[in-house]
Amino acid sequence: MPDGSDPPTLLAHLVPQFAHPENVAVEALGHILANSAAARAALADLLRDGGADVGPIATVQTQATGEGGEQPDLALFDDRGRECGLIEAKFWAGLTENQPVAYLERLRTDETSVLLFVAPEARRQSLWGELRDRIAVTEGIEWWPHEDTRGLRSASVGGARRLLLTSWPALLSRMAARSSEARETHAELDIRQLRGLVDRLDQDAFLPLRSEELGPELPRRLISLQGLVQGVLERIDADGLGEVAGRGLSASAAGYGRFLRLGGASAWVGLWYGPWARLRPTPLWLQLRHPSESDDMALDEVRRRLRQLVLRDPPDLIEGSAVGEWGLLVPIPLPDGVEEGAVVETAVSRLSEIATLLAVTHRE
Repeated sequence: MPDGSDPPTLLAHLVPQFAHPENVAVEALGHILANSAAARAALADLLRDGGADVGPIATVQTQATGEGGEQPDLALFDDRGRECGLIEAKFWAGLTENQPVAYLERLRTDETSVLLFVAPEARRQSLWGELRDRIAVTEGIEWWPHEDTRGLRSASVGGARRLLLTSWPALLSRMAARSSEARETHAELDIRQLRGLVDRLDQDAFLPLRSEELGPELPRRLISLQGLVQGVLERIDADGLGEVAGRGLSASAAGYGRFLRLGGASAWVGLWYGPWARLRPTPLWLQLRHPSESDDMALDEVRRRLRQLVLRDPPDLIEGSAVGEWGLLVPIPLPDGVEEGAVVETAVSRLSEIATLLAVTHRE
């Protein structure tokens, strides 16, 4: 899915189609840490900020199986070849039977050692609660939490062991900054690829439910948005701005709306979940489709004229090769804090401007 500026990275585009993306992310992180001294230094800094000063990290090993059969994603070794820490890279899968207790039991207790969980930012709070319950409640292991600093959760868990939790963006940002300072171009490029994959996995994931989302407000909002879209389409039809195909809304898993002729161009207006979630903060979208042989309008001319009208900061015209069959995609901004009639009026006014421009282009 395009983000309105840069296309997805190569890993983000290919991996979900051909491989298990979570495993690829783990191997990519291991590869970067194994081949970049700057990235390892950034990781050591993060651990130190969380109270786990294990010293310089010399080597990293992926899928290092322990004596009890536990298999954390990454094992960290100091400059004397001793295992000083473990990393478990999570996305949205649940904790396994061994996590985190079997991993903690593997850590040394006589010197500082660490178990670091890396997870999506949206999962940090819920995952920390799960880890605490398994350690302190279920197993009765000593648990002393520390202050959340710079997006880093930390707790002492008996002896010299530390449990840390950070987000993928926080970790990769540190690694990218240190790699840039050290002019490790290869690491910078690899981190950018991994960040793209991580962002893609976050976009496609199921977000944990929040208590407020289970109340009546969310379904009432969704019902009112359906009425809003219907009201906009009825006004377009009543004001003669376009020829709306059929009555009611045509719905799919991606959203709902109607095809129409707007200013002589083939178009679609409606609520579209994907662009709303990933491109611009508005549920209402206009799609101008690629012209068919029956259309008199050239897409390049429509694009040029439309830019004059709808380009704002940030740009309001989504296009490019990543857009593909969408053609040209235009977010229709909506005002907040006003009644439904004012929202409909604002949306129709913007669509009227676009319809006028398209009609002029069509006549020319």
